[in-house]
Amino acid sequence: MISKGYVAIFDAPLNKESISLFVESWLERFERVEQVTPEPGLSATALAITKREEIMWEPSLQFRVVNGDEFTWVYVTQNRRVIETTGIPSEEISLCLDVLIELEGVTEIIEEHNDKRLDELEKQGLL
Repeated sequence: MISKGYVAIFDAPLNKESISLFVESWLERFERVEQVTPEPGLSATALAITKREEIMWEPSLQFRVVNGDEFTWVYVTQNRRVIETTGIPSEEISLCLDVLIELEGVTEIIEEHNDKRLDELEKQGLL
């Protein structure tokens, strides 16, 4: 199966408040938001989130955003300026891009296959 993904760069490091606002945006715009449980020892389970207060905080967070038959994985690390997504390509705008478009503070969105730009960002310490 072919996947598609994006990397979004933000103007400031992400914190609990900014991540909470992103989750609120996804809850308003898409059918369902789930978070992979961060509990050690548990098999990977995604639990539905219905409000920002339900986020299970840890340094690195993984969400699944679902809209109809389509879903995307969203990877966020606190105190970093990056969100990564991966999902299935679509004829129209892919959900893995759509989840990033309206987020506040995005300065750049890079397709995951743009190795030249991603290498530049890695040299800058952003990735």
